[in-house]
Amino acid sequence: MAMNLDLKDKLNQWLVLIILMIAGGGYAYWTYVWEPRRIEIESLTAQEVELSNELTLVKSQMQRLAQLREELRQAEADFAKLQDMFPDVEKIPTRLQDLLTVTRRSGTITTKFVPLPSAAKQYYTENIYRISVRGSYHAIGEMFAEIANFKYPTSINKMAIDVAPDLKSQLELADKHGTIATTVATEFEFTTYTSRK
Repeated sequence: MAMNLDLKDKLNQWLVLIILMIAGGGYAYWTYVWEPRRIEIESLTAQEVELSNELTLVKSQMQRLAQLREELRQAEADFAKLQDMFPDVEKIPTRLQDLLTVTRRSGTITTKFVPLPSAAKQYYTENIYRISVRGSYHAIGEMFAEIANFKYPTSINKMAIDVAPDLKSQLELADKHGTIATTVATEFEFTTYTSRK
């Protein structure tokens, strides 16, 4: 059945015009409204997925936050200990105080404490002191044991141990007063270390 459309007829003209307007409006709606919204929805959906993944990652990292804070606190405490062990500047009064404390505890007497020139190495500096001490054999040993237990690294070099120069009078005084005689004199180099930046 063939349809014969007479375009000279006003009604048919209006019908064709309305169909063309509907088709043009549909095309314009599709092109300028529907398709941009569809593209925007796809873009927002992709952003939502990406942000959701980031949020999941952040939530998993937040669970580790307390652990990381504890690790940081421990690392800062360890760093502070290392700074005490290897300060940037040598603390001569502190070293002298430590030595005086050790000699009092061990019952020895420091007769000389002389800072010598420091020796710079690649990563650290050696701070050297020439020290002379007098006391009994056991007191001298106890002093070296206490020095070995300092909370910072030290070393003892160039040690010379000899009989006390006034041994006879020391023995007589010890017998007379019932004390321990100062029988040994020692001289050594005491080395501490500081870091180099």
